Amino acid sequence: MLLLVTTVALLVGRDEVTPEAEAPETVSCARYGLDGVRVTARGPGGPTDGAVLDARVFGPGEEREDRFQLEHEHDGITSSYHVFAEDLDWDRPVGVVYHFHGDGAFEYESPEYTASCLAEVAREHNMLLVVPRTPDRAGEITWWEERDLNAQWFLSLVEERLEPEYDIDRSRTWLTGYSGGAQFISQELLADHVDLVPGGGAIMMGGGQAPDRPSAEPTSEQLQELRLRWDVGTEDDGTGPQADFDALSAAWDGHHWYEEQGFERARIRYRDGVDHFGLPYARILQRALNAAEEDSQEQS
Repeated sequence: MLLLVTTVALLVGRDEVTPEAEAPETVSCARYGLDGVRVTARGPGGPTDGAVLDARVFGPGEEREDRFQLEHEHDGITSSYHVFAEDLDWDRPVGVVYHFHGDGAFEYESPEYTASCLAEVAREHNMLLVVPRTPDRAGEITWWEERDLNAQWFLSLVEERLEPEYDIDRSRTWLTGYSGGAQFISQELLADHVDLVPGGGAIMMGGGQAPDRPSAEPTSEQLQELRLRWDVGTEDDGTGPQADFDALSAAWDGHHWYEEQGFERARIRYRDGVDHFGLPYARILQRALNAAEEDSQEQS
């Protein structure tokens, strides 16, 4: 079995898009797999910018608006997060998608691109999209370095801020991550904190390696029902000049390990000719949520 050394220098998480000097009013989601779809570019600077507000300070109805650059502190560690909440039907159950950016935090720093398209997919399924920024500030910012501390900060964010402030249907909880974010999900959150996902699943894009010393004990229901998805390109093998992380081997490794642990809905997709920067992130999420919704309707 191919194994990766987690201390390998990862050049991951950098999107193919360079942010423009000024954010666009709309953005095409074609590069993220949604052909013909343009969405409002959502991000700080607009009327719903919450950068200067504490997340607990809501005016009437503001908890149902997009909020950006909200800060959360836990045990001396502070970082920030975006919440995409507009246009959801709060009279029905609202699920949640937590997206973990790759190294460099492009998805967080420029939410008007990838995150806006992911938010559109989440909206279609009446789900909140939350994009946290890793607390890491040293060197290349990552989720996978100091992942235990990063996980404690994130779990505190969920338990102390998000769940008390939003009426979240935890039975529809999804973790998505790209590259270093995928590593964080597979090696930390699912491995040590699987109770975070009582129902729903996880999507690891361009990564998702097996854990070192897992401590979580999934329930029989989680083993049967949680949908774990790996999505990786066949050219994403670490030989490219801009990405020396062997995501192909990492994804194979993670999928094989979780399947061996008894997760009955663990699946992997290999995309021919795709490298580290060519995954259709939004379409991957859309198809996973569509499949889950169809299964739920059939069961009911």
